[in-house]
Amino acid sequence: MNALLVFIAQCISATTPLLLAALGGTLSERAGVATIALEGYILVGAFAAAVGALASGSALFACACAIVAGALMGALFSLSTVTLKANAIVAGVAVNLFAGASTRVALKVLYDSASNSPPLLTRSARTGSIGAVSLIESLSQPVTWLALLALVAVVTLVHKSAFGMRVEAAGEHPDALTTRGVSVERTRWIALTMGGALAGLGGAHLSLAQHEFVAYMSAGRGFLALAAVIIGGWKPARTALAALSIGALYALEATLSGRAAIPTVLLQALPFAFTLVAVVGLVGRVRAPRALG
Repeated sequence: MNALLVFIAQCISATTPLLLAALGGTLSERAGVATIALEGYILVGAFAAAVGALASGSALFACACAIVAGALMGALFSLSTVTLKANAIVAGVAVNLFAGASTRVALKVLYDSASNSPPLLTRSARTGSIGAVSLIESLSQPVTWLALLALVAVVTLVHKSAFGMRVEAAGEHPDALTTRGVSVERTRWIALTMGGALAGLGGAHLSLAQHEFVAYMSAGRGFLALAAVIIGGWKPARTALAALSIGALYALEATLSGRAAIPTVLLQALPFAFTLVAVVGLVGRVRAPRALG
């Protein structure tokens, strides 16, 4: 039972940043812009949350800082790809590199460290089994609940709102959207900025859950989130299930590491191996937005 509680706690913790980044990627890619910049969004969001938490002592303020930072990165990506017509893949790589380098420089300037920040919000002392404590800590993270709200909001936005229809048109038939007098550029700007805000909030979970910011702590989660978007067929609900599946593999590694005969390195490779096999297996079976890329 204790191992089960640990697994559930780890699954919640691992899925939260993936889910938020994947929802952000879904919005961005449904608008017709290939978005590999999710890794940079997550990293900048994690750093902004750490700075906010250290400055205020408030987890909610830290989340707000992460949302703003992610939105600004999304706007920067929009400026490059939508307004200046830069290649989205090249611009995405540039955003990821900029995020990694700028956060390390900021760590050195603000905290005289190139690797990690000072400890953030102090863990509250709890009694009970390790599994129960882990589960309580996972459920006490504000980003976990914000991720559930974000899922409902994005599903509603995409399938039930006029803006969701415009985003879909921008990704499928941008010329038709222009004919209706709606700006494709503005629609994509809004979608990409919102996507950055969601992924930035996902980054906040990393630093708040680990109680510090560590350089490059996104550790490929942005690419896994993008894979979840593809596996989910660019549909938010299916994407959420794909993110949960990847999160469960992360949780399996965290739960079994040191307890099973399976080498840790193989457990760590499970999420990436799964996404690779899943994405390759879906080639030709899922259809991306027509204007994507």
